[in-house]
Amino acid sequence: MAGDDPVDLDWENAARMELDKDALHESESGYYFDCPGCGSPATVENIIEEGRCNGYLDEQVEGIDFEVENISCSAVLQLELAYTADPESET
Repeated sequence: MAGDDPVDLDWENAARMELDKDALHESESGYYFDCPGCGSPATVENIIEEGRCNGYLDEQVEGIDFEVENISCSAVLQLELAYTADPESET
């Protein structure tokens, strides 16, 4: 993937994964996922704002026993919310 800005990336060809109920973790700092690239915490805030995990950004997550120092990660992350809505029923 070329470029560092997540907005400029070709997301159509990106690998996707469906998250189950155990994929979202909570810490003293908020919610996070495990980065699929390096396994470090990826806070929801950093995914949305930076498109990167905490290992790449070298930011420790408070209350998590995971050393993010010296982690090399090339994963660029994006969250996607999918939904459907039932048409209003006629009564």
